[in-house]
Amino acid sequence: MPSRRRVLCSLGSVAAVGLAGCTDAGPASNATPGTDADTEWPQPGGTDRFDCYRADAVAPREEPEQRWAVETVWPAGRPVVADGRVVLPAQGGLIGYDLAGEERWRVGFKDEELAIETAPIVVDGVGYAGGMDELVAFDVDTGETNWRVDIGASPTTAPVVDYDRERLAVGTDGGLVGVDIGGERLWDRETFTPVSALASWGDQLCAGTTGGELLVYFDLQGPKGMWRRQLDGRVIQVSLLDGDGIVVSVFGGPTSRRDGESAGAARWSHSTGSHGFVAAGNTYAVGGGLTAIHTRTGEERWSVDDRLRAPPAGAGDTVYSGGDGFIAGYAMDGGTGVDDYRIGTKRWQYDVDGTVATGLAVADGAVFGAAQNDEGEATLYALE
Repeated sequence: MPSRRRVLCSLGSVAAVGLAGCTDAGPASNATPGTDADTEWPQPGGTDRFDCYRADAVAPREEPEQRWAVETVWPAGRPVVADGRVVLPAQGGLIGYDLAGEERWRVGFKDEELAIETAPIVVDGVGYAGGMDELVAFDVDTGETNWRVDIGASPTTAPVVDYDRERLAVGTDGGLVGVDIGGERLWDRETFTPVSALASWGDQLCAGTTGGELLVYFDLQGPKGMWRRQLDGRVIQVSLLDGDGIVVSVFGGPTSRRDGESAGAARWSHSTGSHGFVAAGNTYAVGGGLTAIHTRTGEERWSVDDRLRAPPAGAGDTVYSGGDGFIAGYAMDGGTGVDDYRIGTKRWQYDVDGTVATGLAVADGAVFGAAQNDEGEATLYALE
């Protein structure tokens, strides 16, 4: 497919001089370009905390080149990149590509005995994904199945792994199920409605549900409830901060920070929309536009209205998202300016064939994302 790209024009040199030095970006001013070109994105949220951010990752800060673009199947989630494979969740299964864009295997699809229903997580070269009432382990290099275990419910989220890399937890339509890394079912916990978001960090497990519950547990060997909080809508994403606190977004509602010391009471809340967020020194929430919020204080730093739809990914000092016909990179510090009068917020924009709505990943020095057009044709892009 031909490469099409363009960089949007800034407001001009006169405006640049007039606005220089007029903004305080807060914690984003400490963000620097990544220096590691070999990073991975081994799970949908990038890291265990599901913060969708790799501070050390090299990723395009200027107009990117197309490393490759391949026709694919209707995307159902953001790519996962690990152990030399780009794994795309698609309608009906998973597709594994090598880092040069060549398809290597497929899992699920027309296999009547093996259905894949969730995005995967990759741990030490093994992928884990939810199937029909089961958790499936497969070799990321070959796509061959290692084991399958009945979990007694339909999985609804990608699995998460504990700090020791010995146990997994997966959200289901009935609650949570724990499985050890070898395929033995360990425990289950009921929730009133299906689990829609999941994250882990250290000894904590955080789950959000379709009914708007936010639940936090301690110890993945046999989770004990720490606290529960009712929110105002279906939970879209939860991210455990490095320290006390959780950032959470709900469908049709706000992005907010919840503190564990107060049993999940809100420290701050912003009506940002609910396509997802990157949690770093600032929280960068996508919901039509992109809004930067100081993660500690809740102060809104800046926002742009670019009709974004893709759950974002962050790397170094740049946030990536996309929408109808494009993938774009944004400066974490918001560029230069005050309020809605800014320049340099958008670093680049790259045209793609279709809408990017299932999220982006940053790994191996590139941004990976899938687009689908009105004819149902889908393309997976790698931009560097």
